[in-house]
Formats: sequence, C-alpha cells, structure tokens
Amino acid sequence: MKDNADPPLDNQVLRAIEVYNKYRSPEATAKLVKTEKDGFIIEFEGRFCQSCGVNEYFEDFIYDLEDINRNLRAEIKAVESTGPQSFRVHYAVMADFSGGDVEAEELFREFLQVRGLSFEDYLASNTCTKDVIKFHFQTWLLERKPKR
Repeated sequence: MKDNADPPLDNQVLRAIEVYNKYRSPEATAKLVKTEKDGFIIEFEGRFCQSCGVNEYFEDFIYDLEDINRNLRAEIKAVESTGPQSFRVHYAVMADFSGGDVEAEELFREFLQVRGLSFEDYLASNTCTKDVIKFHFQTWLLERKPKR
C-alpha cells in the first residue's frame, strides 16, 4: 500500500466525512487519518448509541461515500479500539480511480472554475453553500448531456 492516494479518493473521502459529521456529530464524529492506494483509515470518536451497535456507525460511512460516488465500493477491513469512545477503522476500496471517478472530479473542478471558484473555495464553504453548489453542479451536468 502506498501512503498517498490519488487526489480523487482523498477528496471523495473528505466530502463523505463532511456529510457524515453533519448528520451524526456529536454522537459520532469521523476524521481522516490516512489514505492509501487501495483504502483509507478513519478515526471515529463519540458517545455511540450502544443499542444501535457500534459497527453500524462505520457501515453508515460507506453509504455516505457511495452516495458521493456511485461507482465506488468500500468495505470494512479492520476495526481497532483506540480508546473508550474511539475506534480506528480500516476501509478497503474496490474501484479503479483511473476511469469515471477522475472524469467526475475533473468535471466538478471545471464547473467550479467556470464560476470563478477553486476546489479549495468549495471545501472552505459552509454546508448550506456546498449543498447549493452540488445542486447547481448536478443541473450543469444534465445540461451538458447530449440530447438523443
């Protein structure tokens, strides 16, 4: 495994963390520890609802990630307890980032550039602004599709 993954995986994991934390924090909070060529490591901390089962929190992250990129598949490789209310979860990625994922990332960056924004501007935006940008990006993608 390499220590540095392709930027598209990094960006997609970071976006999934934003979504995850938006809806689950402070009960559970995710933080990226490391990305690798074929996976990544997330540190989860929080008060975790015990009746739900702690593993469900880790599986929920996969759903958020797959919502961001429907071509991406991830699975839990290992879970280690790092404290009374924290876990380090190793995820394996089952997707090739040399195809459509890079294209989607490039399209998103092109969309931002056309509007005078950088990807860094997008990441620094508040959640509401990000939601609006994502909505306009989806509309922009639909307008770009050739009509049959």
